[in-house]
Amino acid sequence: MLIYSMGVSVDGFIADREGAFGWTTPDEEQFRFHIAQTHELGGYLCGRRLYETMLPWETDPSMRDNELGAAFADVWCAIPKVVFSRTLD
Repeated sequence: MLIYSMGVSVDGFIADREGAFGWTTPDEEQFRFHIAQTHELGGYLCGRRLYETMLPWETDPSMRDNELGAAFADVWCAIPKVVFSRTLD
């Protein structure tokens, strides 16, 4: 089964005018949902920009500074990822 999940604004945009994803930062309830949802996945497909946005969860120890951050980092680091890109080094 393939599950498609994406943070999208009502008018269909994923990034803001500057190309940033900051508006998608979840509150605590949403974060717990994302952790549970990600825990159930067998893999993660994403583009280069999303992968680079998520990379700090794998490389920056400060992302684990609180309970939810640590829980998400554990789940995110464990899941296999496939990145679609023509420009990723």
